[in-house]
Amino acid sequence: MITITKENIIPYIKEHIPEFDDTLPVEISCVGEGTPEEDGDGYVNHIYRIRTEKEAYVLKQGLRKARVSALDMEMSRIQLEYDCMCIRYSIMPEYTPYPIFYDPANNLLVMENVSELKVARFQFNKNVTFERFGYMAGRCAAVNEFYTSEYYLDRESYRNLICRFMNTRMRKIMEDGMFLDRFNEPFENALGEDFQEFAELFSRDSRYMTELYKLRRSYMSRTDALIHADYHTSNILVSQDEMKVIDMEFSFMGPFGYDIGYMAGNLISQYCAACFKPFPSEEERNEYKAYLLATIKHMYYTYFLTFTDCWTEHCKDRYKNQNGLRRSIMDEVMVDSVGYASMVNWFRTVSTIPYPDFDVIEDLAAKRQAETLSLLIDWQIMFQRYSYQSADDLIDTILYVEKEFHRAKDQ
Repeated sequence: MITITKENIIPYIKEHIPEFDDTLPVEISCVGEGTPEEDGDGYVNHIYRIRTEKEAYVLKQGLRKARVSALDMEMSRIQLEYDCMCIRYSIMPEYTPYPIFYDPANNLLVMENVSELKVARFQFNKNVTFERFGYMAGRCAAVNEFYTSEYYLDRESYRNLICRFMNTRMRKIMEDGMFLDRFNEPFENALGEDFQEFAELFSRDSRYMTELYKLRRSYMSRTDALIHADYHTSNILVSQDEMKVIDMEFSFMGPFGYDIGYMAGNLISQYCAACFKPFPSEEERNEYKAYLLATIKHMYYTYFLTFTDCWTEHCKDRYKNQNGLRRSIMDEVMVDSVGYASMVNWFRTVSTIPYPDFDVIEDLAAKRQAETLSLLIDWQIMFQRYSYQSADDLIDTILYVEKEFHRAKDQ
């Protein structure tokens, strides 16, 4: 097995893509050399971009050790990601980079380079708006989930997906780290002892832990569809009219709604940051906050509408007129996805992993207030979600908690 470097990447590409023209000037970059805005998070894998004026590729190699830590990683994750990418590309090529090939000898995949698009998280940090983001994020999740579910696939294909995408070791990172470990370990940050005590008190509340265990049970046992399982704004490359989803190595057959819940959690954190980070004017702050809430609403609305359209057109005959079943699935998605949003946002807020949504706030007092507001929203939506019938109910809770937070702060 070779380890790809800048020095050997051109011979490697020439060997596997003979038509690659290396007589032209070649630009090579790797994740970690550029800014976070250019590279995203990129903590785990070794990723290279190679470009000429005629063609461009991304090479992603998975080694035993993560790129920026000593974490021992599952080697099969790259092949699973390639397989998942092929499936998603066959279903929705408009949202998936084209997978070119997988090299099992070197645990490496080569895909289309879509670096003309921007990492969504870091554009949101700069208060950039993408009017179609909610639509694209919701549609992408719904289309993928319906067409990899038992409601569309024949039984053998569905069972084969379950077996192929068990992804046990990568799932364990989430099953334990996100649902359990972070909520049971002390953490340190620069926001002061009061914030730490507040966060730890909430993290250890038995009522919240019960909800986490309930969600973890669904996460571990339900096999509704081939979910992305790491569907956040650093794994979305976007422009005003286009979106591509990357980093599918955590994918497995999991519960409907997990992906949009994960994305909703990221948008909530962006909203809380927008309440306290600097803006040129309060008018622009309020406009951006309104945009983020509208994006959450649009994502949910599009998800439900798209899933319903797919069901109406392409579900199996036995389910064709079972609208009560479909509605019960959508009700579950509304409730469970908000729980996942609470969990994942809580995890990232108190984690030692950098969270760029809040790290963009340089003033520590403002950052502490943003993260405190975020945790309060996470708490409230976790318990109120059982009464939610639409994203409007989620947004009402966000606005209520924000109002009460400012009222208490001003007293």
